[in-house]
Amino acid sequence: MDINKTIEILEALASGCSPTTGEMIENESILNERDVIRALQIAIDKLKTNKLKTISDVKIDETDIKSVIELFKEEEQNPTSNKLVGFFLGTRKFQSETFVSNQLYGKYRNLYQKGQLLDFFTRYLAENNLTNRNNEKNDPYKKIDFFQKETFNRLSEKAINQLKEKVDELGILKTENLSEYVQNARINHPRAYESWTDTEKELLSKAIEYTNDLDLLSDCFQRGKSSIESCGQKLIYESQNL
Repeated sequence: MDINKTIEILEALASGCSPTTGEMIENESILNERDVIRALQIAIDKLKTNKLKTISDVKIDETDIKSVIELFKEEEQNPTSNKLVGFFLGTRKFQSETFVSNQLYGKYRNLYQKGQLLDFFTRYLAENNLTNRNNEKNDPYKKIDFFQKETFNRLSEKAINQLKEKVDELGILKTENLSEYVQNARINHPRAYESWTDTEKELLSKAIEYTNDLDLLSDCFQRGKSSIESCGQKLIYESQNL
């Protein structure tokens, strides 16, 4: 059990509630005795203090953090605190050679535990306005959960091939003076960082009437999944707020 969950349980008990159901604890329970409540509060305060110390004990070069955040963006992925923790600890959830071959992958595996890094990166992202919550305030379309719902696909094989042909017909306009990270991104996604035209948006708008499968859409549109998700969210949001 991590420290956050422990604090949550103790706070519920100190307030006279069951941490599981939220129901009030019977008055005659030992948990309602004054000394017990004080002891619980002292334990909570101590844990919170230790938590802050734990965060301050984490020393990660900010250059490393910024480099990895940029790497996620190059791969058109959102650098969440959980993903940063997994990357720096070198967890198995990363399959892409781009990530696992990076010199920073797993760099802090033997220095910190998952809980320490999770607290650290949660605070780091919040302090630097990089959290999803901050993004949602500025970009309300990010609340659209269409692509988080159960995956479905009603596109026939013929329709998928037709969609791919339509996307191929669009061509690629941005081909000169490409930065290194754009060139790297286009190895796997040929249309990465290409501006979305009205025609391409229309194709996506029609496609998401039949599927929310990001893997399939990524293959059809030759773009990273996060790019498609973001554009799709905007299209849905705009259609709902005409």
